[in-house]
Amino acid sequence: MAEVAKGSKTDLTDLRYEVRLGAAVDGAVDLMAVLLTDAGRVRSDDDFVFFNNPKAPGVHLTSDTSVTVDLSAVPADVQRVLVAASTEAQGRTFGEVPGVRVEVRGPGQMLEFVPPGLATETVLQVVALYRRGSGWRLDAVGQGYQDGLAAFATDHGIVVDDADDDPEPTVSAPKASPAASPISFEKVQISLTKDSPTQTARIDLRKSQGDPNWVLTVGLEWDGRGATYDRNGNVKKYGTGDLDVYFYCRNEHTNDYIVVSGDPGHRGSLDTWPHIHHYGDSKGPGNGKRPAVEQVRVLPNENGDLLVNIYQSIDNGAGAIDTFGKPRVAIRYGRAGHDGLPGSDADEILVYVGNGKNSYWATVAHIDVQDGVLTVDGETRYSRFGSERMPGLDSSGNWVRSPKGGPTGRSKKRNNGLGLDRYAGACPK
Repeated sequence: MAEVAKGSKTDLTDLRYEVRLGAAVDGAVDLMAVLLTDAGRVRSDDDFVFFNNPKAPGVHLTSDTSVTVDLSAVPADVQRVLVAASTEAQGRTFGEVPGVRVEVRGPGQMLEFVPPGLATETVLQVVALYRRGSGWRLDAVGQGYQDGLAAFATDHGIVVDDADDDPEPTVSAPKASPAASPISFEKVQISLTKDSPTQTARIDLRKSQGDPNWVLTVGLEWDGRGATYDRNGNVKKYGTGDLDVYFYCRNEHTNDYIVVSGDPGHRGSLDTWPHIHHYGDSKGPGNGKRPAVEQVRVLPNENGDLLVNIYQSIDNGAGAIDTFGKPRVAIRYGRAGHDGLPGSDADEILVYVGNGKNSYWATVAHIDVQDGVLTVDGETRYSRFGSERMPGLDSSGNWVRSPKGGPTGRSKKRNNGLGLDRYAGACPK
């Protein structure tokens, strides 16, 4: 294997290559690629290849440390395929990750590059495959970015909604129904989509009139990647794939938060605040000829808000959340059936998720109870670009994209089944 030095240019003799990044610490680095025109910018955000958008013409992210490039399939108006890496999601710098090296392998050519002098960078331009006359060459770049992934993206024309120096965006808490309104016994059967004229729906919890047999559940359901449907939208065949769902709860009295999930030791209890119990991780779509589901039972109380957050990590496989087969939040309230869940005649609000943005996190429902009425805001909102910090709530119940002191997502496989670095803390003011 031939070694190349930083700044060197090497003629490429094959048409298909695998670029593989290695390090002494497993899971410390995420690989990505961008397809650039002769102006050094992407044609659109689709030219940014990473786990949530793993394919572009001629370029395929095959794992978090490997990308294949088919030079014969790269569009003619793309002059350069830049392969980069980031440690930002892991909260490290490249100086804290020893042994970073890159192998570029083709059928008849193998090259190795060890980027020198890595220190405070969190994003590294590793190598670039670029056109030279009628052929291609390899540029051993080895250039770091101290300003992070958002700066890297902006410099290459990728749209970033929220730069780090912008004010932190917040969204007001759902508006409650008018106080002391008459009890509504109306049957609730509502589906919210991104095209619905309103993203808000309500269930009057007072209709149970104190009957302890009424049950409230909140969960996420999905049919799986590759699911097929008939002309009426009913599932013909379930697909595959898992999602990680986290229920973020804010205590209005103490301004603390707690996260309930299927992770070991964090399933909550109906006996203590926030009076939420998680039924356990999904068994996968199609089990029992039913969709995959992760849900909690909630004892309605007026102390706090509840966010339903979905984490899309590399554990789940590449691709956006909405590729998992009509993912939807299901909120049901009614008399318990034989299985202890709301029966077939229960009120139901379905919030269908559409994730068209490149993000690790999506908040898909914000639920609050005031004066006995449950209000759900079903607008999907996304985490900061390149950040695995979970969205949360401030002390006023407003949604915050990247709250200080909030939990950060991570691989369950690498952390004994624990997908967050913390599950409790204080909400920002």
